[in-house]
Amino acid sequence: MQPFLCNCHTHIGDAFIRLPRQQWTVEELVAPPDGYKHRRLREATPAEVRRGMEQAMAVMGNCGTTHFIDFREGGREGVRALRSLSPPPRALVLGRPAQERYDEKEMEDLLEMADGVGLSGIADWEYEEICRVAEHVHRAGKLFALHVSEHRRENMEDVLALRPSFLVHLCAAAARDLRMVADAGVPVVVCPRANAFFGLRPPLESLLELDVPVMLGTDNAMITPPDIRQEMRCVQRIFGVSKAQVAAMVSDVPRKCLNASAHIHQPD
Repeated sequence: MQPFLCNCHTHIGDAFIRLPRQQWTVEELVAPPDGYKHRRLREATPAEVRRGMEQAMAVMGNCGTTHFIDFREGGREGVRALRSLSPPPRALVLGRPAQERYDEKEMEDLLEMADGVGLSGIADWEYEEICRVAEHVHRAGKLFALHVSEHRRENMEDVLALRPSFLVHLCAAAARDLRMVADAGVPVVVCPRANAFFGLRPPLESLLELDVPVMLGTDNAMITPPDIRQEMRCVQRIFGVSKAQVAAMVSDVPRKCLNASAHIHQPD
């Protein structure tokens, strides 16, 4: 079997950003539409963003990453920019609409190029609008994923009604929410180093106790380098998870959860 090492949640479009030295909240830094990250993305030239993405992909290549799952901002053009870069590693690209609203034509154009859609969270949308986005993605047979309860609890019933392919974070989820995720069999990506930047901690122990399929990602490249092996060492050290369990989070679990729909392919 060919090597397979997947960084299961990245935002490499923000790799060009150098953060001012200050304390940041999630809202101040990454919340759409006017968090610092999104303002910098609007101000940046395509060349700046491209150079940052190339550097991030070089980091991933140097640590042995073969695949990564990127939540790509910027609508169709953002997806096109990432698609224009040559692997390795190979990108599974989850685009997102340019604004927090459903537009049928925009979704058709976006999904023509993207592997699916990855959204910030239901709190950033009118729920009816996000339902229409999810329905469109499901009709197209592509992946639908979103950040959930990163720093404040969100309604898990509403989240699961969207039939997500996987969820990201769950730091602020209640025990009841985690049981609902487990009962629904939805995989979860955790990103401990990026969470720690905001003083947050993913409920990794509880997820594993509930037999939730757990995957591992590095999140925003402006916060932490997209080195999945550093993330793996962090999980082993802080959470006391075995080396074999951590290895499965970036290999067996994403292969099983996502390759079943032929979204992730093995290297030639």
